[in-house]
Formats: sequence, structure tokens, C-alpha cells
Amino acid sequence: MKTILVLSALVAVLYAKSFTMETRTSGSLRAKLIAANLYQKYLEEQHLRRAQILASGSQPFIDYADDFYLGNVTVGTPPQTTTLVLDTGSSNLWVIDAACKTAACNGEPNSGYTKHKFDTTKSSTFTKETRKFSIQYGSGSCDGYLGTDTISFAGMFAEHYC
Repeated sequence: MKTILVLSALVAVLYAKSFTMETRTSGSLRAKLIAANLYQKYLEEQHLRRAQILASGSQPFIDYADDFYLGNVTVGTPPQTTTLVLDTGSSNLWVIDAACKTAACNGEPNSGYTKHKFDTTKSSTFTKETRKFSIQYGSGSCDGYLGTDTISFAGMFAEHYC
């Protein structure tokens, strides 16, 4: 029995697909602020913002404060290139709808990074599903709708991906 399990595992490893993908970093906001001699001002603004948040009881999501890794993905037909955070914590591919105008969709001001948005109206293969989603995190929430479209990632291609 052990031999069969070992052989099965060996066969699975030998037939596993391997791919490489160029990744890039957005760069640390902290390092950018220090280089521009703006880090102390940023800390003071954050302290003031936190004091205001505590007084009001809300907790906005602030992103790009440090380093993360990004990958290029194309979505739709014709392909729209978007840059995504490489996140293994979700089985879905999360893209920002071009119609979203909130601060969370636009990104942290002065971060040096612009979030890319997907325009569903420009894709002939996009299908909006009737299902909606809503997720509550400790730092905020996210809601929207589900859809399927064609994607290309690291040289692989998938149709009707959610």
C-alpha cells in the first residue's frame, strides 16, 4: 500500500505543470516617503487620521503602506491588461469594476501606484451573473457582483472564469 502511495505521489509530481511569471513590486511606500523626506509628515497625518477614526467609530481601509507583489493579467475580449495583487487567499479572481469610484477602488493617494480597473462594457465575452457577494473583514467590507470572462495569466488561458 505504501508503495502505491509513493508511486502515485511521484507520478503526480512528474506530471505537474510548472510555469514562471514575471513579478514586480510596487515598492514600499515607507521607503518612498523616507527618500522624499516626507515620512515624518506621513506619520503625523496617520496619527491625526487614527484619532479622527477613533472619535467617529469607523475604520477605513488603507492600502499600499508597504511592499506587495503584482502580476499582469489580461481580462476580457479584447484583452484589457490589469495588474493584480498575487493573492492565494481566494478562489476567485478579484478585479475592480471601472464604474467603482470609492477611495478603496482608487487606492491610497500619493502611493505611487494607480489601481487598474476592468471595464465590463468593453468586453464582448463578459457575462454578469445574478449572484452578488458581500464580505466583511476586520478592516472593512467588500461587496459587488460576480461575473465570468476570458483571462490570460502567466501564459495560460481560461474562458468563462469567475
